[in-house]
Amino acid sequence: MPNGTCPETHVQCRDNGNCIPVYLRCNGVFDCLHHEDETACDRITCPGFYRCRGSAVCLHPSSVCDGFPQCPLHDDELLCDLSCPPNCVCRGLAFYCGQRFAVEGYEAEGLRYLDAAGSGLTPSDVKGSLLLIFLSLAECGLTSLDGLSLPNLLDLDLSHNNLTSLNALMLEGVPQLRKVVLSGNVFLRVLDSSQGRHDRLSELDLSGVYTPQLNASVLTAFPGLRHLNISGSQVERVLDDGFQWLTELRVVDLRGCPVSHVPPVLFQGLRSLQAVYADSFRLCCPALLPADFNVHKCVAPFEEVSSCDDLLGSEAYSAVTFVIALVAVIGNGACFVFRVFVSKSKSKQGFAVFVTHLSLSDFLMGVYLIFLGVGDRAYKGRYLWNDVWWRNSSACKVAGFLSLLSSEVSTFIMCLITLDRFLVLRFPFSRVHFGLKSAHLASCAVWLAGVTLAAIPLLPMTSHWRFYGLTSICVPLPVTSKDFAGRGYSFSIVVVLNFVLSIFVCCGQLVIYQSVQANAMSAAATSTTRRTQDLTIARRLVAVAMSDFLCWFPIGLLGLLASRGVPIPGEVNVAVAVFVLPLNSALNPFLYTVNVLMERRRLVREERLRKLILSQLRT
Repeated sequence: MPNGTCPETHVQCRDNGNCIPVYLRCNGVFDCLHHEDETACDRITCPGFYRCRGSAVCLHPSSVCDGFPQCPLHDDELLCDLSCPPNCVCRGLAFYCGQRFAVEGYEAEGLRYLDAAGSGLTPSDVKGSLLLIFLSLAECGLTSLDGLSLPNLLDLDLSHNNLTSLNALMLEGVPQLRKVVLSGNVFLRVLDSSQGRHDRLSELDLSGVYTPQLNASVLTAFPGLRHLNISGSQVERVLDDGFQWLTELRVVDLRGCPVSHVPPVLFQGLRSLQAVYADSFRLCCPALLPADFNVHKCVAPFEEVSSCDDLLGSEAYSAVTFVIALVAVIGNGACFVFRVFVSKSKSKQGFAVFVTHLSLSDFLMGVYLIFLGVGDRAYKGRYLWNDVWWRNSSACKVAGFLSLLSSEVSTFIMCLITLDRFLVLRFPFSRVHFGLKSAHLASCAVWLAGVTLAAIPLLPMTSHWRFYGLTSICVPLPVTSKDFAGRGYSFSIVVVLNFVLSIFVCCGQLVIYQSVQANAMSAAATSTTRRTQDLTIARRLVAVAMSDFLCWFPIGLLGLLASRGVPIPGEVNVAVAVFVLPLNSALNPFLYTVNVLMERRRLVREERLRKLILSQLRT
């Protein structure tokens, strides 16, 4: 095929364009004029042919297993009589079997790789496979490792069996073993370092093995251990020695372990440590890691609120929390005291009752923020060591309870205020209004509903949620894509219910505003003063609606976006808890009481001035 393109199974000589079979390349004979068929033999490939082991010789498929060894190592005739066991899939010397078979019939052939997961084989069944380097006996119901003797085995998978103990002596028959997988052995409880020693084991997988208390010193029977996977083992406490005796350790996987007790020397002395995987930001704090460790190699979920030093993470969060708490507590406390003990108004309308209850519920939001501020100051500079204690404490549960109670009661009360104002202003001569008694009954029903909603996460059947201890701010808000126990409940209350109620309040206040404005403008007999008063009330109602909208609309929108899988930054959680959620609680005293008092004082001054002018005119 001169001056043409050679087929894939041939190579072309540069001198005359002749095509020669690839098995003539690097065979020691010059078949091309310029000898290019014997160059670059270290990079040769054999497309469509069989390449001999340990050489550059390529054989035509018809020459393989023809009874005449043609490869330097005779490997072209090595596997010709090898048959695959029933119910197995074979690729050369690698067998994948789902049922038991007579392994001894294939030991002489040099079996190298055996995946017998779920087959029921035991270590004794394969002890004659001297060249085996990989063995999987996963899901075989093993209770012991008796008969395990494979001198060249490197990788052993014993996952999802019924083993109860492990020590280096049990691995004496596999001296070359580098990796052992014991994940899913739910009955494995005993790790014994006193019996034997295995210097070559470098990777140990104990994922899913229930270990509430981890004593890493028992792993000193494997001094060469480099990779340790204990993810999903529910480790709650690491004993005080930490991992400092495993000096060769490079990678530790602690995901799925709610570690509550962290010794200060957890990773100290591990100069070879390269990566840590965890579920808690605390395990990635520099105080626990080796001095020269790259903290970016410690992988843990970002903590949007707290830091290793502070509960609220930054001085800005702390300052804002203090200011809003002060405004909410003083403003709502003064409003409550004024309406209950100071005000001489004998109005029989329900509006004053609702505002009194609203000030009380908003006062509780300020108390919640005070709890956070006090906790932040109490653990200043050392929050790392107190995170779990704080989230599991009664103070955090009370704080979270008060926050949810306050937000729900306030939202319900604002709905009642909206309904009351609508009935009074739209139907002034109707008898269907809130009186003192009906307003108190409605408010008590709202408090009962709020207490119920806030108490549900504390009931025995929901205690596994650990609802108020999931975050350091004690309230898990469903405004990010992060999943947590009780997310559905939080979403239905904080996002769905409150969003619907806020829409009701906004729509109701806008209807009231339009009604008041229309009445003020259309009544020709209405005095200028009365018209001004009506418009002032209307503007005040719009301010109420806007404050409610600015509080709950962002929360509802973020919650809906997060539920749809839209990535929301984790910092949003603290922004909602510290800035957005308490917004109404801080503004309501000014919207419902302070500005009303200021308006009354202005009217009193105007009346005094009017009387003074009339008196002067008469004089």
